[in-house]
Amino acid sequence: MAFVKFSLCFMVIALMLSSFANAQCNPNNFGSLAQCLSAVGNQPGAPSTSCCNSLRPFQGKAQCLCDTLTVAKNKVPSINIQRALSVPKLCGFGSYIPAGFKCNGQSIPQV
Repeated sequence: MAFVKFSLCFMVIALMLSSFANAQCNPNNFGSLAQCLSAVGNQPGAPSTSCCNSLRPFQGKAQCLCDTLTVAKNKVPSINIQRALSVPKLCGFGSYIPAGFKCNGQSIPQV
């Protein structure tokens, strides 16, 4: 009986944490990616260390990153969305965006 209660409690906590993690995506909070503007504009440069660090919260959240970049692109038209989607790989975070993932119909470019 104790094992059943423990298992049920564990499942409830896991579901709560999962919901909490998914609820943290706020695409309108794209200001944290401001350090990446020089890497995603029309004449891009290499992403800075601060740019790469700003991507860390998006680990395992490719759709959140996509949504955030889409909102940012609507506010800052000079953002090249294809380039922006390649920045995690340029930072060494290739696993942040799974193979075959598409952001608003756009495939992630090979870097």
